[in-house]
Amino acid sequence: MTHTLLIQLPIPKLNFGKKTGNIPLGAACLKQAATGISQTDIDIVPESLASYMGDAALLDMIVEKKPDILGFSVFNWNVERSLYLAEQVKKKLTCRIVLGGPEVTPDNDLIVSSYVDDYVYGEGEQAFIDLLSGMESPKGKCRAACAESIFKISASPYLDNLLDPFIENLMLLETQRGCPYSCGYCFYNKSRGSLSFKDESLLLDGIQWAVDQGIDELYLLDPSLNARPNLKQTLKHISRINSDKRLAINSEIRAEWIDDELANLFEQAGFTGFEIGLQSTNKHALKIMKRPTDLKKFIQGANRLKDRDILPRIDLISGLPGDDLDGFSQSIGFVAEQGLDDDVQVFPLSVLPGTSFRKHSKELGLRFESSPPYTVLETDQFSRDDLMLSFDYAESLFDIALFPLPELNVAWKKTRPLATPDVWVRLGQENFLTKLVLDTHRPLQDIETLARRLTFPYQVFVNSNLKDEEYIFKCLNILSINNPFSPIEIIFIEPNTIPDTRTYLNHIHLKRPHYLDNDLRYLYGPPGNRAVQFTVISKADKPLFSGDMKRHVYHWTEKRLPDARDLDELGDFEGILIDGQAEDREIMEWQIHFAPSLNYIPQLSFSRIDQQLCWLSHSLGDEYCFSSLTLY
Repeated sequence: MTHTLLIQLPIPKLNFGKKTGNIPLGAACLKQAATGISQTDIDIVPESLASYMGDAALLDMIVEKKPDILGFSVFNWNVERSLYLAEQVKKKLTCRIVLGGPEVTPDNDLIVSSYVDDYVYGEGEQAFIDLLSGMESPKGKCRAACAESIFKISASPYLDNLLDPFIENLMLLETQRGCPYSCGYCFYNKSRGSLSFKDESLLLDGIQWAVDQGIDELYLLDPSLNARPNLKQTLKHISRINSDKRLAINSEIRAEWIDDELANLFEQAGFTGFEIGLQSTNKHALKIMKRPTDLKKFIQGANRLKDRDILPRIDLISGLPGDDLDGFSQSIGFVAEQGLDDDVQVFPLSVLPGTSFRKHSKELGLRFESSPPYTVLETDQFSRDDLMLSFDYAESLFDIALFPLPELNVAWKKTRPLATPDVWVRLGQENFLTKLVLDTHRPLQDIETLARRLTFPYQVFVNSNLKDEEYIFKCLNILSINNPFSPIEIIFIEPNTIPDTRTYLNHIHLKRPHYLDNDLRYLYGPPGNRAVQFTVISKADKPLFSGDMKRHVYHWTEKRLPDARDLDELGDFEGILIDGQAEDREIMEWQIHFAPSLNYIPQLSFSRIDQQLCWLSHSLGDEYCFSSLTLY
């Protein structure tokens, strides 16, 4: 019996329990395709474990399972962490390691590793079957095979109980492969040059399943839904299945294709939003990226959606070749002037492997980070300062935070005392450490043991009782060496002196640049640390701790709860920790009252874990996976 283990790692976050969207759809499709192969046992690491277990914990879990084949689905946000785990696993096991996913392209040197045995390029079902059947891959080349026939006749993996949608109550439904467009920044077409569509009956079976299971949201993964043949007829069928519109459906589309009839059908079928890639209004930039856009029809199509309460989410890219700061400013001005700024996403250009922009980056004048997510640094028309100004301008015009700081969640107190002050969480059938409290000396051997049980990310609380900074450094060194890709927040509770964050960073051994260092590159002006958040909690009269990845939180310990005036007066602080003695009922009423004002008051946290979870449910419930927040 050959045991195969498939794993997909999440987008790194600085808040534990934040939804990641890390649904292993690709792995489920592979398992589904290989169902008929004898003497094969295929396991998929559940989303709840893959998304929230730290590096050491994941490594120990993989080693304990002893797979014969270990497969990673690699994207730009997880490829380096996947390669790290591959290396560590190879030191302990003799299993065969396979990489597949969007990062596997012939021009991506980053994925080349002596610890990887096989690479799968493009769609993976047939290549996975070939691998399990013992077919050798071409020497020195990626394994590739057309899976069009498998894709067309396969039902959604959800229907075969290969995916659990209930962690986020979201279903992903893939009904199209390939893309009719050839945009320079994108590589949807991958190794195929044609479009494939899943049979309409299979699409409708998936939607019927979502309705029957009470799923909240379904996302159709088609890169351009308008490319689907007989779309209007299909929408009529969907509207009959989803007649009460309880299932919210979202997808991507080109707005120019939307006429009144199509917009009506979307509304009747239960669509609530579309991601619409405008990217730019600069004609020269659009020509270079091979994305012709009729702006008049774009406006008409987007407004037809808005008229039916279907949200158009407009995408824009800064740093495109052929564009400059003035052109970008005109693009975002266009969106604002047309009233299409209800939901705008503005991204720095990522020069992705396998794309035309990567292939021609030198002649296009693109200079970008060599590590994921390959963020553009400057172009012949965009200086580094111009790029920073473009995001500042967009944030100001749209009143949004494009690179938001992590939410304030510094709760650590329990409702009843336990053996240790640490805070643990239940993931699957095991317990993992998410908040380590340093308030006294512990044997470093104990810290070493705890380092192998950390979540992704995790927090370290440093109490003022512990004054031995060298001991703290040793603890952080142990934790980070065992978990070099896991983001950290270090919280200092009423410290006697302001911590020197540079010294702390010297003792924290994360992989640099971390994915977050590049992904949040434009959070601050100078490049640098974005994966370690430092937080000071104290009763100082004014903020004394500020700067890149540093925040000063006011420690509210009064018996009464703060009123609106108090919150306003403490507005200079990065947040407020409520650590008083108010009754639970009073706190509940207070939270309900202030939750609607979330965007107009300082960030808030509660010292007690149960009260903090209640606050999150009132204020940011849609953003957190509460099934992964059972803390104790």
